[in-house]
Amino acid sequence: MIYLTTNTANQQVYLSLDEARQYYSTAFTHYLIVLTHEENSTTGSDLAQVATIVNETVRVTQLTITTVGLTLAGRYRYEVYGQNSAVNTNPTDAAVVGIVERGYAVLNDNTSWFDVPINTIPNDIIYEP
Repeated sequence: MIYLTTNTANQQVYLSLDEARQYYSTAFTHYLIVLTHEENSTTGSDLAQVATIVNETVRVTQLTITTVGLTLAGRYRYEVYGQNSAVNTNPTDAAVVGIVERGYAVLNDNTSWFDVPINTIPNDIIYEP
């Protein structure tokens, strides 16, 4: 599960995407990520983007993505596709090699649901006889 903030650009995401390369005979250079807000249905508002690869190793891939345009907080489904295009945002395009990972993301809108009380607790006093 990944955690993001609504309507915010340049957010860092850490996923394990490189391990899926072994399942495809065609190499790919870019990742297409699609975030879909299902809201109790199989369709809903979505955002497709080509993620910027910051760092990629065999174990972890660091991506920079955006949620600008997604204003609803809640649970989203994400799907990551390997592709050979720096601009394609259509998962059915010929540049897409295949799906690499899917999972869930939680988008938070930084709403404060409670106030943290400020309690001052005095120091303990130890009396000795």
